[in-house]
Amino acid sequence: MLAIYKKEVKAYFSTMTGYAFIAFFTLVVGFVFYMINVNNAQAYVGYALQQAYVSIMFMVLVPVLTMKIFADERHSKTDQMLFTAPVTIGKIVAGKFFAVATVFSVPVLVTLLYPLIMMDYGKIPVGASYSAIFGFWMMGLAFFSIGIFISSITENQIISAVATFAIILFSFMLRYMTGIFSGKAITSLIAICLLIVIFSIIYFLMARTSVNNVIIYTIAIAVVGCALAIGLYVFDNGIFEGLLQNLMLHLSLSYMYQHFFSTEVFDLSSVAYFVSIIGFFIYMTVLSIQKRRWS
Repeated sequence: MLAIYKKEVKAYFSTMTGYAFIAFFTLVVGFVFYMINVNNAQAYVGYALQQAYVSIMFMVLVPVLTMKIFADERHSKTDQMLFTAPVTIGKIVAGKFFAVATVFSVPVLVTLLYPLIMMDYGKIPVGASYSAIFGFWMMGLAFFSIGIFISSITENQIISAVATFAIILFSFMLRYMTGIFSGKAITSLIAICLLIVIFSIIYFLMARTSVNNVIIYTIAIAVVGCALAIGLYVFDNGIFEGLLQNLMLHLSLSYMYQHFFSTEVFDLSSVAYFVSIIGFFIYMTVLSIQKRRWS
């Protein structure tokens, strides 16, 4: 894993990709910090990191940094070398993820100076500001885990970049789309069943070449999942009131970041949330690579 990590980090800094990412990221976040915290005299650094401009920046930079992680190797057939290397798929994915995390962490380290700058202007919530920066870092890692997964399922870098951009944009827009759907329990039930079926289909596509009896498992997941949802609805449909809206908000990473860090109080559930997102997409990436390896 260490060899893969070093190779990926070197690749980013042997070209302009890593330097351009760091420079653009630092410029955008620094500008927002100046406008929100310095110019408007806001003591809490988290206010700058919650701005929509920052989310838009992720839409642009995450695809640029992740689009070739697996897609380029698949296109150039060099992924066959990885598959035959004496390293597990999990270590390959981990090495690449930690390489991206390292590049992303460089400009985040620069933001650690912002609370110190604000201390020259008066008293600030230092602990809350640094916890907001930590949460911002976790949110970024979640976005990058999504980008790595998308890169693992296509050999075209352009498709990888566009798909990653679209998913991050969709995640950002979900917080504004909650008013489109009804908050009634039956609407939430239908949406939950559809999501279960979609998840089952994705599982089948990802595991059909590496799991025995995958069709049986797929059908079982769909049937049991929908049956449990319907059973809960019959037992107490109040559980489903507004559930769709809450689910949409929880799928919006930018909203959840603002939700967890808008009160200037560090919440351990925020760490669990972002770690779960990162772990899920890393696991899906491993499944994707294993599928190609066995096929």
